[in-house]
Amino acid sequence: MKKSLEAMHSQGTMVKNSANDKNQQSLYTPTHKGLIPLNNNGHTAIDLLIDQAVQAGISRVIMVIQPPGNAFKNHFEKKRAELGGPQYSNPSDPKKITLDFAFQKIPQGREKPLGTADALQQCMEQFPELHQEEFMVCNADNLYTSDAFQALIQAKSPNALIGYDRNGLEFPLEKIRSFALLNSDAQNFMIDLLEKPNQAVTQKLLDQGQQLNVSMNLWKFKGADLWNALLLCPVHPERQEKELPAAVKLMITGGHTKILVIPRKEHVPDLTQASDINSVRLFLNQGNLDH
Repeated sequence: MKKSLEAMHSQGTMVKNSANDKNQQSLYTPTHKGLIPLNNNGHTAIDLLIDQAVQAGISRVIMVIQPPGNAFKNHFEKKRAELGGPQYSNPSDPKKITLDFAFQKIPQGREKPLGTADALQQCMEQFPELHQEEFMVCNADNLYTSDAFQALIQAKSPNALIGYDRNGLEFPLEKIRSFALLNSDAQNFMIDLLEKPNQAVTQKLLDQGQQLNVSMNLWKFKGADLWNALLLCPVHPERQEKELPAAVKLMITGGHTKILVIPRKEHVPDLTQASDINSVRLFLNQGNLDH
């Protein structure tokens, strides 16, 4: 995101924005893509996600960020000031939540973080109560609905994820084909997560009568079931990161843990590159995600 924004800025390309000039200028401020303003009120992906979480009944959010995390801290301090009260801090109010920060430190000798599995491992080390609890994990740059969060809350299985029907996603086909496919059994428990599937793999699932569901990284885990898989998660040989899907595979194969796939058909906007900003704004302007 940062590189593509800088490229657009250097080429004189403006991202269309109906918001005020202040929000327009902030697009080019180096920051996390989850903090880019997406509507006239300056709401970011993080704000919209928290709003959907609150609607689903979630009372606590832990953000995994890189230290010192000043951009995130300043953002929420500003929100509190704007709202005239301790927004995101009072679990006794159903419209507000407790907000905590976990810090993913970069290992010595590396320039970048060690990946999503490492982020979750460090989070659980800093908040040890998670070892005994169930919790959800999601990206900060995807806009999930409150109904999707609610489906995970209501799932009887302690370990689950939303399996999004490829036909419900409004991305270019080339992008959709790159998403990891979910191979499930007759009871909708995951057998495997197939990353970057080719046509042969896709056709095999269709021949088995399976719906083409993909992962958009919206999960529910039981901490005790996940922990050992995070510790044993291998480093990807090419990307050199410990990735959450690899840990999930270890849960299934090594820990014999059942992970329920909850089918769902709806679009999930995401912010991968600067070119995605306009489509996300259009999605929001059409009232597809109330805020």
